[in-house]
Amino acid sequence: MAVKSYFKRGPILAIEQGPTALYAKLTVGSTGAVSATAGYGLAETTPIVRNGAGNYTISLDRSYKKLLKCVHTMVLASPQDLALTVTSDDISTGSLTVEFSIGGTATDPSSGAIVLFEIVVADTALTGGV
Repeated sequence: MAVKSYFKRGPILAIEQGPTALYAKLTVGSTGAVSATAGYGLAETTPIVRNGAGNYTISLDRSYKKLLKCVHTMVLASPQDLALTVTSDDISTGSLTVEFSIGGTATDPSSGAIVLFEIVVADTALTGGV
């Protein structure tokens, strides 16, 4: 049976012009190290870099006008209740920095964790809005 490849462009109802959703995957090694990354729209070299405990910079393949949303989903054998905070929005230069924490303390995701990111950006800067 042939493997099918799908690309579906659904309607996104938004007042923002040009919203784009980017999806990234981070596989975490020991002590929070980046062991693998994947995703379209990420920089080709070192797309996700660990800066320190629980702190990562995500580099995109280009710049955007503004960041609209960044959320994550953890794939993990044992639950880990990590909050995600965007600590630096440098989307106009093509990057953002995020930090995972528990109770306000920067914390690395567990070894073997897979973190799925949804990053929504806009290509135009309307007056007003977010």
